[in-house]
Amino acid sequence: MFVLTYSLIAVRKVNGRGIRTWMAAVLGGVLMLLLGVVTPSEAWDYINFEVILQLAGMMMLTASLQYCGFFEIVVDFLMRRFDGRRRFLSGVMAITACLSAVMLNDAVVLIFTPIVLRCCQRMRADPVPYMVGVFVSANIGSAATVVGNPQNALVASMAGIGFLDYSIRVIPLTVICMAVAMLMMRRMYGGRLDTDDASLSGETFHTREVDKYRLCAVLAVTVTALVLFALSVPLGLRIYQIALAAGAVSLIIVLTDSMRAGGYVIRHVDWSILLFFTGLFVVIAGAVSSGLLDSMSELFGMGDGNVPSIGVLSGFSTVLANLVSNVPSVMLIGQLLPEGDMVLWITLAVTSTFAGNLTLIGAAANIIVEDEGEKHGIRMDFFRYLRVGIPIAVITIVIATAYLYMLDILL
Repeated sequence: MFVLTYSLIAVRKVNGRGIRTWMAAVLGGVLMLLLGVVTPSEAWDYINFEVILQLAGMMMLTASLQYCGFFEIVVDFLMRRFDGRRRFLSGVMAITACLSAVMLNDAVVLIFTPIVLRCCQRMRADPVPYMVGVFVSANIGSAATVVGNPQNALVASMAGIGFLDYSIRVIPLTVICMAVAMLMMRRMYGGRLDTDDASLSGETFHTREVDKYRLCAVLAVTVTALVLFALSVPLGLRIYQIALAAGAVSLIIVLTDSMRAGGYVIRHVDWSILLFFTGLFVVIAGAVSSGLLDSMSELFGMGDGNVPSIGVLSGFSTVLANLVSNVPSVMLIGQLLPEGDMVLWITLAVTSTFAGNLTLIGAAANIIVEDEGEKHGIRMDFFRYLRVGIPIAVITIVIATAYLYMLDILL
């Protein structure tokens, strides 16, 4: 059952038909329960509701910002501030990285990709380099905080790492890696940035009217949430409590417009991600209770309490993240790490996130951008992307590993 679940997550196709990752995870969880590998009470104990509630809260907050027209302002800013195509690519990557650090990266790319395509239409530019720039920077930028992506939320919950403790150690690394990724993107896509493209000429993109008053209110909620994230430890608050409260308050704000506004926010919560997590928690419970995880850890030299080095963990995390995706790999490896070793947990969060840039299916953000592009007739070649993805992923992971070794010495 464990192999079946992870195989479906990795392959994502059965008989030529697509199977969503949440379907595979839920199937695995249901089978674990039906065949008695875990009892309902054991499964319930393994479901990390803090992570699920944190993700739900951040999704509601992001959807509320979208409803109020925040991302329309971002479009206008991009077009005014970055007039050249190379500058526009750097601007897109910088803004996507910043937004992904403070919001859920999957939600950011879902909203931001049509914005970037609309800008490409105005410039008559080839959209592919900019689409790649969106998910590459979303993956790197989201590593900066524990609310940037699902695997970081999971690491923070499992290891008990505070928002500020994590961020002050990782933000410098993400800034370095973002600068490297921008330079590499401009060099590798240099020729395509100069080429005119009319593939989006007949496309129409949905826009939202900016609601200034409600947008200011939701932005105030966002800023307040970020401040509370930073002060969560001294205040005795949990990250999920702040995120859920911010999401709920932002939902109430948009509901003052109309009841349909509430429906808009709820529809833009990615329920499939929450189902994916729930099913996967039950699968991991089965792997632990059956002794399978102990056997697997021995194969990688991490059994019997052996603590891996930063280099070994980086390599293992990178490989596993591209075999079964980063969230399942973090769930699996996290069961093997000592709770008090902060640098190892940060290593797991960062390398599994950076590894998502290796292939087009390495992270959920990549798949979201690819799917959004296909809706507008823009197709990205899997093997052609490897010439970009492999160098960016390998170099940023090497930089991260060296940085984390130095961090471990300093700590």
